[in-house]
Amino acid sequence: MNKTTLIEALKEMLRVVLLAVVPVIITGVENGSVEPSVIATVALLAGLRFIDKLLHEAGKETKNDSLKKGLTRF
Repeated sequence: MNKTTLIEALKEMLRVVLLAVVPVIITGVENGSVEPSVIATVALLAGLRFIDKLLHEAGKETKNDSLKKGLTRF
C-alpha cells in the first residue's frame, strides 16, 4: 500500500464526514441539542467507508480482484 492509496481513502472519509456530520450538527443546534449517538453513528459510517475505499484502492494497486470489490465484496 502506498501513500496515494492512503490519501485517496482519507479523502473519501472526509467527504462522508463533511456531507453527513455537518447537517446533523446544524439540525442539532437548531433543535437545541446535539445527540452524540447520531454523530458517533455518522463517524462509524465514515470509518467503514474509509476501510472500504482503502481496500478498493489497494486491490487496484496490487491487481487483486477480491480486494477491488472493497469491504462488502460487491
